[in-house]
Amino acid sequence: MGLVRVLLPLPRTAARFGPGPGRRLLGAALTRCLAPDWVLLRPPPPWRRLAWAEEATAVYRALAERKGARPRDRDLLARSLVWQAYALVLVGRCEQACTVMDASVAVPDARWSPAQRALLLHLRAQAQFGLGRPADALGSAGECVAAYRRLVPTRRDRTLGGLPGALRTYALVLAALNRTEESVAVYEECAGLVRDMSVRELSHVALVRVRVMCELASGLAELDRHEQALSVGREARDTADAIMVRVAPEIVRPLRVRLFADLARCLEATGDPSAARATAEEAVAEARTLVGRDRTTGDPLLILALDCLADRLREPGSPASELNARREAVDLSAHLAGERPDTYDPLHAVCLERLADCHKAAGEHREAVRAGERAVAAYRRAADRDPAAQEPQLARVLVDVSLLRRDDGDLDGAVGDAREAVALTRRPAEPGRPAHHALTARRLRVLGRALRDAGDHGAAVASYREAESILADAPEGPGAGPYTASLAATRTGLALALDAEARAHLSGGRADEAVAALRSLLALTRRTEGTQVHARCVTAFADARAKYAATVVPAWTRATGEEFPTFVYRPSGTTGGDRPPGGN
Repeated sequence: MGLVRVLLPLPRTAARFGPGPGRRLLGAALTRCLAPDWVLLRPPPPWRRLAWAEEATAVYRALAERKGARPRDRDLLARSLVWQAYALVLVGRCEQACTVMDASVAVPDARWSPAQRALLLHLRAQAQFGLGRPADALGSAGECVAAYRRLVPTRRDRTLGGLPGALRTYALVLAALNRTEESVAVYEECAGLVRDMSVRELSHVALVRVRVMCELASGLAELDRHEQALSVGREARDTADAIMVRVAPEIVRPLRVRLFADLARCLEATGDPSAARATAEEAVAEARTLVGRDRTTGDPLLILALDCLADRLREPGSPASELNARREAVDLSAHLAGERPDTYDPLHAVCLERLADCHKAAGEHREAVRAGERAVAAYRRAADRDPAAQEPQLARVLVDVSLLRRDDGDLDGAVGDAREAVALTRRPAEPGRPAHHALTARRLRVLGRALRDAGDHGAAVASYREAESILADAPEGPGAGPYTASLAATRTGLALALDAEARAHLSGGRADEAVAALRSLLALTRRTEGTQVHARCVTAFADARAKYAATVVPAWTRATGEEFPTFVYRPSGTTGGDRPPGGN
């Protein structure tokens, strides 16, 4: 192929002087330049391949449309359009690639070999995947795999792809659809194929082999099959060696960054933190090298590597090293978000969230709040463009910032953020979605706690009551544990809020309002077995009698026609002493 590239001016000259044979010679030479060849021959850049593909299509179209065209000319036109689609996929122009593929199928009376049809299915799957349509790509990828399984490979069809590449695309699409176990099974089949290949066969699929091994290690890590991921990862390191980096750095270096990050997580999970840290540092070094060659590709991967390294540097009481990595990731993501906010604002927000967590662990609450505020701003920008995807993330980070503000003493800010989080969480709530309603209840509990701390006891009680009503309708059965725990925490919070409301009314001389709160607290005690609720009720009534007997006892009698209770603890043989979760 390299010699053909050098000699291209000769067939171009022949095409000018001999329209028939000369054009056929030029078309054959251009197709030869386009077709993938031995891996150690450095491939031309995608834009050059596209130029050759467009030139080949123009040559064969002129032959096919002239008077007295041969049937073979139409066959070659269809084939050249397939190669043009291939080049368009390489440069990321997937919509145009689909149009060219349709044009290739529409060439009248063109004869298609099985290998050519299989390649077209493969390209269609890749184009649909590149357009963000994984569901459509899944069907095309499955048909492509089936077509290659039926295919008996010949030397002539070697450049039209094969089963390993088709399996890799199929596995990639399955992973994008979160069907990770199926994806790993397909990757394992593909890895088995390439392991059994001869050196000559591997020379034509070496890049596929590198991709498959690295992506298989990532899939195994995602499934928490850490030992297997480490075993495959060692094999992937060997395949993505210095030779492959030199041959295709734009493909292999990004794979190495992700591979090292995945291996670092697996090493930590298997109890080898020092090796995990060293591997994470390798990921950062590889990403920095990539940034020096291509910032567009390298910066996002450097952020990934820095995040991985920061996780490995996390040590209780010593956050300085982690902070440095987090800050660098924030700076990089801010730069990317400034250039392409539609793509990188969510990533910038995630980096800021993790920086806020790091500041919180260091006891730097004010810095944590500032980082959280910047994360909220980034998510707001993202939510303006894509509300369905980003509003849930905005609500989540607002809850985190509300808690940070409360710890920092900014109670008004904590209430405002919690209110907005609850409002955003309520929007998509629908009947039959108990998990989402439970999320609403948890965020109402955060709001109730902020309101209680801010002294707005009536609003706090209302928030807890709404949360209780949501959780009281939670499903029963084996999966009810989280809802039960959340309901217990909510009722404990409601008891605290009712106690605080009653005390505020008593200290303000509003005995009748205090009695209403105490009656609600007593009713709550009667309907729950939570020890924390019962203890709070006993304390509230005892303190009310001890400090405000002259006002609260007559008010109780007026409201209920009964004596003020001297015993309010609910007797129950099933009352447990478990302390409910925090956040009340």
